[in-house]
Amino acid sequence: MEVKRLFNMLLLMALATTVLADGHLHDLDISVVLSKNGDARITEIRRMTIDSDGTECYIPIGNTGRSIVSNLTVSDEQGKAYTPCDAWDVNWSREKKTGKCGIVDKDGGYELCWGLGAPGERTYTTSYTLTGVVESYEESDGFNWMFVARDVKPLPEHVKLAITTDFGTLLTDSIANIWAFGYGGNINFADSAIVAETTEPFKEHDGMIVMCEFNKGVFNPWNLNYKMKFESVKKYAFENSDYLEEEKKEDKDPWWMTPLEWICGIGLAFLALCGLLWEPVARLFYKHKFRNVEWYRDIPLGGNLSLANHLMNEVNQQRDYDKLLSASVLKLVQLGALGIDRQRPKAAFVINKWEADAQLANRKLLECIYTLFKHAAGNNQVLDPHELTNYMESEKHESEVYSFVRALHEVHIESLSDYKTEVSQLLGLKKYLKDFTLLNEREVQEVTLWKDYMVYATLFGIASTVVGQMKKINPEYFKMDDIASQLAYTVAQPEVTKAFTKATNSAYYRSISDDSSSSGGSRRSSGSGGRASRGGGGGHRGGGSGGGIR
Repeated sequence: MEVKRLFNMLLLMALATTVLADGHLHDLDISVVLSKNGDARITEIRRMTIDSDGTECYIPIGNTGRSIVSNLTVSDEQGKAYTPCDAWDVNWSREKKTGKCGIVDKDGGYELCWGLGAPGERTYTTSYTLTGVVESYEESDGFNWMFVARDVKPLPEHVKLAITTDFGTLLTDSIANIWAFGYGGNINFADSAIVAETTEPFKEHDGMIVMCEFNKGVFNPWNLNYKMKFESVKKYAFENSDYLEEEKKEDKDPWWMTPLEWICGIGLAFLALCGLLWEPVARLFYKHKFRNVEWYRDIPLGGNLSLANHLMNEVNQQRDYDKLLSASVLKLVQLGALGIDRQRPKAAFVINKWEADAQLANRKLLECIYTLFKHAAGNNQVLDPHELTNYMESEKHESEVYSFVRALHEVHIESLSDYKTEVSQLLGLKKYLKDFTLLNEREVQEVTLWKDYMVYATLFGIASTVVGQMKKINPEYFKMDDIASQLAYTVAQPEVTKAFTKATNSAYYRSISDDSSSSGGSRRSSGSGGRASRGGGGGHRGGGSGGGIR
C-alpha cells in the first residue's frame, strides 16, 4: 500500500513538473521590411517565460524554393548579442547553447536556432534576411507566405505582424490586396503598412499565413514566375477558406446596359475619377507648401486632438489612431483624471474622481476612455494592462467598446483646403518641438505649456525625444511638478498604453469585420482586409510545422 502511495506521489510530481515546464510565449511581434527586389529583412521579438525545460528556441522556415536565409542575429532583453555558430548542433546541452545562435539547413528549408539561457522572463530579438519573398507573376507581383508555423510550442498568446518597405513606398489599398489565413484575428492596412494581428491566443494547429498582391511596378522582384498568374496562387489559397464562400455568395447573373446607360456610366466614372484625384493632388501641394513652415509655439485647434490627428493623417496619407489614443490617455493624466501607480512591477493607472468640463475639447472621446478605464478597473480603481485587455475583449462589453471606437473615428473633414491655417500651425508646432534644444532661452510662459507640448509630442510620435530635451533644459521642473513627472513617466513607459492600443485595434477590426459580414463580406475576399480565414492558405511558402522550445 505504501509503495502504491509513493508511486502515485511521484507520478503527480512528474506531471506537475511537466505542466510547469511548458513555458509561455506572451507576445510575438514580427516586422517584415521589403526591399525593391523582393528580399525582406525580418525581425521577430519574442516576450517569453522560460523554465527549465528544453535547450533552445527555433524558427522553422520550410518550402523556401529559391529563397535563402542569411545574416542571422539574436539578442536578449539586456541587449547582449549572441555569438553565431557555423555548425549548430541541436544535441548540444543548454549550457553550451547559451549566448549562441545558428542556422540549420533542412531539406527544402532552414531552422533558425538560439540557446534559451537562464529561466525567467526573457525577450529574444531575432533578425534575418530572407531573399525572394516577393515573386513576379504575369499580371502582378506578390507572395503567399507562412510567417508563423503551425503547432509552435508554446502557443503564442498574441501575434502582430507589420509589413513595410525600405524604399519609401507606402503600402495602401491603392497598390495592394491582402488576405490572411490560419488564425483568429484580422489583417488590415494601418499607418501605411500591412498589419496582421491576432484577436485571440493561438489554438492547436494555428499558424499565420499572409498573402499579398501588388501592382506591377511597385517591386522589381528577381524571383520570377513569368509562366504563372497570381490568380492561380489566390485560387489555390482560397480553397477551404471562407473567402471562397463569400465570393460564391457575391456571384450574380450578368447584366447588360443600353447605349444610353453606357454613356451615363462613362460620364459618372469621369467625374468620380476627378474627385478621387483631387485630394491626393491637394495633399502633395500642401506637403510642398508647408515644407519650410515657421515655428508655432501655441496649442493649435483649441486643443482638439481628434481633429489634429485627422488633419495629420490627411496630410501624411495614412490612417493612424494609435498616437491619438496615447495622446488622449496622456491628456487625462494632465487633467488629473488618471494617475500612475509606480509601485507595481508593471505601471498601472489609478482612476481618480473626475468630471469633464463642458467646454473641454475632445470631451466625448476623453469621457469614453475615462469611463472604459473606470469600469475595467473594478472596485480597487487601479487598472492593470491585463484587466483592460480582458474587459475590452469580453462580449459582455461590446456595446460600450464599440461606442468608444466610433467616438475615436468620428471626426471627418470635407477638404484640406478648408484648414490651411490649422495645418500650418500643426506642422509648425511639430517643427518647433523637434528643434526644442536649438533655442537659447526659455520664457516662463513657455514652461506653462510644457504639459500640452508633451501631449502633442505624443500625437506627433516624438514624445520620448522631446521629453528627453525638456529634462536636459529644466530637470527641476519634473521634480517639482507631480503632474509633469507623471506625464514624463507615462511617455517613458510605453507598455502602460500598449494594452489599450492593442485592445482598441482588436475592437475596431471586430467592428469592421462585423460590418463587412453583414454586407456580404465582398471587401474581404477582394483583398481590402478584414477578418482572417481559419482555413485555406494552401500553396504557401515558408513556415511549416513546429518551432518554439525544444
